[in-house]
Amino acid sequence: MPVFLDGAVFSGILTIVIVILQRARAGRPSLSAWKLLAIGIVAAFVIPWAIKLSAMAWREVPFLPALPEVNFDQVFIGSFVAVLVLSLSHRPGKRPRVPLWGALVAGLAFAFLLPPFLYLVSGSYQRSSLRADLNHCTQGMTGEVQPRGVVNICDEPIAVGLCMPGETNPAPCDQTKILEPGESATFDPGEARLSSLPSNLNGLTVVACRPPARPSRMQTTMGRGYEGVCLPPA
Repeated sequence: MPVFLDGAVFSGILTIVIVILQRARAGRPSLSAWKLLAIGIVAAFVIPWAIKLSAMAWREVPFLPALPEVNFDQVFIGSFVAVLVLSLSHRPGKRPRVPLWGALVAGLAFAFLLPPFLYLVSGSYQRSSLRADLNHCTQGMTGEVQPRGVVNICDEPIAVGLCMPGETNPAPCDQTKILEPGESATFDPGEARLSSLPSNLNGLTVVACRPPARPSRMQTTMGRGYEGVCLPPA
């Protein structure tokens, strides 16, 4: 069985939508459902693997710059804008106002420029700006009543932050330490306890990030308590 990577379903659905739009823009008849399904399945397998292998090959070349961090929210925003531009630029029986490459450029521009714009307007980082956490790389802290020690169990450096009450996005955790693989560190939680719903909404929070992302925390989507997040580099 082929292995489908993260983002496979999104890649398949997005490809089907773009194929439908492009054929409509070209004045060509729509494909049958089974053909669209086959295209979606192939795209779901090929696109994520192509991106992963290309990124691996890029990182193997020493003189190339580091690839930018991109999260799912940015991919969704860029894809939504690109599809919207394709749809709005369609003129039945006439040449589309915007070519496919123009829609892709618009999507990329929104994906990379909207997050910093939202930060400038709101004064705090939105979900589209956040980086993936590395909480699975920590051992000995999460779940303790008064967390004090943590060990990096992964094979890459991590930044571990202990966010105390009052320390929230856009400010990083004051107690932040960089841990090399296998290295341990001790933190001072004082009298604070881990954030525990619903009895201790403003307790402390532990989060691990991949440097240069910065550990911090923000309110959960439901607004009840806090969750650790990784802010982009300053």
